[in-house]
Order: sequence, then C-alpha cells, then structure tokens
Amino acid sequence: MRIIPLLLLALFVGCNTLTKKSADLVVTGATIINPESEKDVVGDIVITDGKIIEVGPGASGNYEATKTIEAGGKFVIPGLADMHSHFGNMIIPGDADDSKLVLARHLYFGNTTILNLGSHKAWIGAIDGMRDALKKGKLQGPRLLATGSLITMPGSHPVSTIYSPELQKKIAEVISNHGGDGPIDLAPLRGTTLVRNADELSKEVARVGKWGADAVKITVESGPDEFGDDHPQMSPEMIAASADEAKKFEIPVLCHISSLDELEACLKNGATGVVHAVTSEKPLPEDLELRMIKAGFVVIPTAAMFDGWKRYAADESLLEQVALKPVLSDQEKKIFGSERMRDQFKSDESWDKALVILGKHLKKFHEAGGTIVAGTDTGNPYRFAGFALHEEIAFYVKSGIAPRDALATATTNAAKLVGQEDEWGLIKTGLAADLLILDKNPLDNIENTLLISAVIKAGKEVDRKSLPMR
Repeated sequence: MRIIPLLLLALFVGCNTLTKKSADLVVTGATIINPESEKDVVGDIVITDGKIIEVGPGASGNYEATKTIEAGGKFVIPGLADMHSHFGNMIIPGDADDSKLVLARHLYFGNTTILNLGSHKAWIGAIDGMRDALKKGKLQGPRLLATGSLITMPGSHPVSTIYSPELQKKIAEVISNHGGDGPIDLAPLRGTTLVRNADELSKEVARVGKWGADAVKITVESGPDEFGDDHPQMSPEMIAASADEAKKFEIPVLCHISSLDELEACLKNGATGVVHAVTSEKPLPEDLELRMIKAGFVVIPTAAMFDGWKRYAADESLLEQVALKPVLSDQEKKIFGSERMRDQFKSDESWDKALVILGKHLKKFHEAGGTIVAGTDTGNPYRFAGFALHEEIAFYVKSGIAPRDALATATTNAAKLVGQEDEWGLIKTGLAADLLILDKNPLDNIENTLLISAVIKAGKEVDRKSLPMR
C-alpha cells in the first residue's frame, strides 16, 4: 500500500528537478549596487549567453548553473566604462603597438567598455582588426567603442604639438601629396584626419558615421596653452557642420577643448559635449553650468589627469601603489619617476587654483542636473590604462559628488552618451553581463572600487592573472 505514495513522491521530486532551467553562470548572495537606484538588494544574478536573465533575491533558485560564484558579503557594480581612451603612453617608440597591453589593463581593472577617441593605432582598419580579434577570443579586452578617427586641422593639436618631429615630417609629405580638396586621412600613420573647412568636416563625419562610429571627436582648441595658443582653431561653422552631419547617424559630437572660449563655441554650435573640462585659474561665468544643462551638454572632464600630473610629479611613491604592482613595468616606473618627467609636470600656485575651480565647477554642474561622463585620456603620462578610471571617479567624490552618482558617470551615464543604455551599464535583466565584484562597499569608500574580487565580461569571469599587462 505504500508503493503508490513513494512513486508519487519520486515523480514529484523528478519533475521538480526537471523544471530547473539552465544557466551559464550565477553570482549568489552579493549586495547588488545599481547607480540609478537608491535601494541596494542582497541577491543573485543569473547569466546566460553573455546576458543577465534574472536578478534579485533568490533568483538562482530556479536554475542549474555551469558555474557559481558565491559572493556573500561582497558587492557587485556594473562593469565600468572609460569614455576617453587612447593607445600609446607617450614613452613608447612612435610606431610601437601597445594596444594589446592597454586593452588587457583596462579589463584587469574592471573597465568592460572603452571609447577610443582616435590617433595612435586607432584608424578604422585597426579598430576593425581589434574587434574581430576580441570577438574570436584572440585578444582580451573590453567592449571597444571608437570614433574611427580624430578630426583636427592642419597645424593644430595633436599634429603640431605632441606628435614627434619625425611623424610631423611624414604627415607633411602626406599633405603635400594629397593635393586638391577633401579630408586628409593620415591612416596608417595615425587614426587622425585633417580638415580645413566645414565642407571637409561634414564629409569626414559622414565617412566615419557610415562606418559605424560610436562618436565623433573634433579638436577645436588652438592650444593647449603649454604648446602656445597660436594653432588653427575650428570655426563655429565647422563645429555646427559636424553637429548637423552627426545627427544623421545619431552619434554624439565631442569637442577637444582647453579654454573657456572654445567651450562656449562648442556649446553654442550644437556639439554634444567636451572631452576635457576647462582648467582655469580665473573664475568661470556664474551662469555657465545652467547654460550647459539647458543645452543638454555633457562633460567628460578627465579631471584626474590634470590632478594626476601634479600628484605623481610631487610623490614618486605613487608609482608603487599596491594596485599598480601587477601592472607597471620597471621601465615605466623608471621613466615616470625620473626627474625630467617630474619637473615637467610639477604643479604651481596657478595650477593648484585651477584644480580647485575645476572641482567646484563639476560639483555645481552635477548638483544642478548636469551629466558628467567619466573618461581618463589614457595615453597621457601617468594615466595608466584601467587604473586611471578609478582615480577619475575618486576625484568626483573628492569634489563633493556622492559615490553612487560618481559610479553612474562610468556606467549609466556612459551608456546613455552613445545611446546604448538598453545594452549595458546597469545590472538589469536583458543587459550585458558586465560586472565588477568587490570585496568592500564602494559607497562607503569610493577607493573600494579597486578591491576587485572578480571581473565578469560578457558573462564570463576574466582570468585577471593571465592578462598580458606588461
């Protein structure tokens, strides 16, 4: 008489097991921090085919996972995005390719998305090759967004400022051989295009737009000041032309600027935002932030770059930070710690004042409702790929922006800038499973973003120790 009940029990257990769905990866028991939410939850994240399929308390109960990461007591944030990055680091030989190293370092520090803004090793063909290698697993790195080219004017930045004399000579030959009208594509010397008027700028924006650029970068400035303020500056008509053409492809136009007049020109002529904040020892106009917000203007400040030059030049021991030990080579530490480099980037009273004004400007802009997007200008001295983004976010907090809002600059705000908020940037069902698992709460101390337990990119845990970072 007991056989039937036992059979029914066995049938029930068997059916219950069969109802469990399969998953590639589950992260269990972590505090889940979404920058756009004021309420964090302890729960699970279920991942299949590189996407989050369920998230919340007990979410993993209905799944049999190939791999489980038990994250009790840990904290999960969305993977970070550096929206102003380059290859090269100002110390490698001019034609050397450090893209593999740069991509690996970004990923090591939890940057699961980067926006490359052109120049070194970043022309369209090079970017296509890297993306293909990333897709096939032959290269390890973040989601690679790109402009396809940095657009500037002949004789302006960076061509006549930071490019080497040897490279400038080669570029002069390209210009001489070009002849006639039309944009001058410098590939493969650099992912840079020279334009001389509004018509040429429109054509170049159309070219990169048809290719699939995620953004357009135009160099508006006549400086930077340390190179003299006497280089050709893009006219308002050129800025407006780039903005008009970019609208056809629904991509943002980002202006490289360094002074207030350049920012005003971009603000008044339809650009989406700037890829550097203004650094000035003079007070900024009282109404500037509100005018920027009214225009929907975005700021990628690269504030920690300006601050970092001062800090690293003043304190050589910063090159020995624990987080940098697996990354920096002896050669890098020797060069960046040299007396020549430290003397070149040392601060002075006016620079210190400019940094204070910058911090106040960003806080005021943010509190009034402005959009800040994190970017580092990696490729510059002391901007170590991946690590620099953590310093950038920390600068915002130091300036008075709440840690949660600072995290948003490198997650949700970044995704919205390029119209990809439905693809990545949050820990949400249907979005990419790009995650950063931390040992301590970044909302308690923003520097805890460096206490990385695991990096998950496209649903797979990254073997951080195997990344080619030197």
